Amino acid sequence: AFFVPLLIGHGGNSGGQTVSTVIRALGSGRVKLGDAPRVVAKEAAAGVLQSALVVLALHPCLVHFLNISPRVSNVVAMTMPTIGLFANALGAALPFAITWAGKDPAVICGPMLTTSVDTLGLASYLTIATIYLGLGR
Repeated sequence: AFFVPLLIGHGGNSGGQTVSTVIRALGSGRVKLGDAPRVVAKEAAAGVLQSALVVLALHPCLVHFLNISPRVSNVVAMTMPTIGLFANALGAALPFAITWAGKDPAVICGPMLTTSVDTLGLASYLTIATIYLGLGR
């Protein structure tokens, strides 16, 4: 439970920034609906990369300064890039999907992204912990 705010906050911040960027790009005409696959892939990769960079600094701090076990720190380290992938991919895809449906993405994306990232983030954290720590046995 200690790491849930960190993980969910990371996903929400990352995905929220992506939503804002894509909505702005759609509104300004810099990207079109047909650009969705390229933009979603690029943003998903950026989410994994930025999460991995955070993990490089976070993992040693968890182990050496907070005295968190390496196994639990590894679960957090594996979860962050997963959440970064989900958050950024969804944050990029939602504005395209909502625009395609003829609705205003600025109104719908925020709550939909937040709820989805919170749910997927918590589910991925618990799934990774269960598998890695062997809790399902």
